[in-house]
Amino acid sequence: MGANTPVTGHVVQPSVSSKPTVQEAVNGLSTSPAPSVEEPRSLRFTWSMKTTSVLEPDAIMVEICAVLTRHDCRYETVSQYTLMCWHGDENSPEAYLQWEMEVCRLPRLSLNGIRFRRIAGSAISFKNIATKITNDLKL
Repeated sequence: MGANTPVTGHVVQPSVSSKPTVQEAVNGLSTSPAPSVEEPRSLRFTWSMKTTSVLEPDAIMVEICAVLTRHDCRYETVSQYTLMCWHGDENSPEAYLQWEMEVCRLPRLSLNGIRFRRIAGSAISFKNIATKITNDLKL
């Protein structure tokens, strides 16, 4: 997190942004000009039934944010469909975990999926939090 990034609750929001938040985009509450039409990346990645959905990408992002908040995870919007997430104490390397979540389109299927990528922290901690998050997602 940068020095100019205010922290509100569990969500880290950029200080200046012309893009509406995911919630504003879904609810049509944005006062800024119409957002550019951005599509999720089309990727081949390992997926499961718990991480795929026929829901629209914006609806999946809203659900992800709600689940992350319920699990006391901090997150920052990197792009329209990518979140950088943190859990635990940064001063304790054993208890700190950082990962990325991205909503992607699955090629040749009419599905959207969630890609997890561990950035920092132990593999077992990452597996545990990823399992909790995927079990709570209502996709």
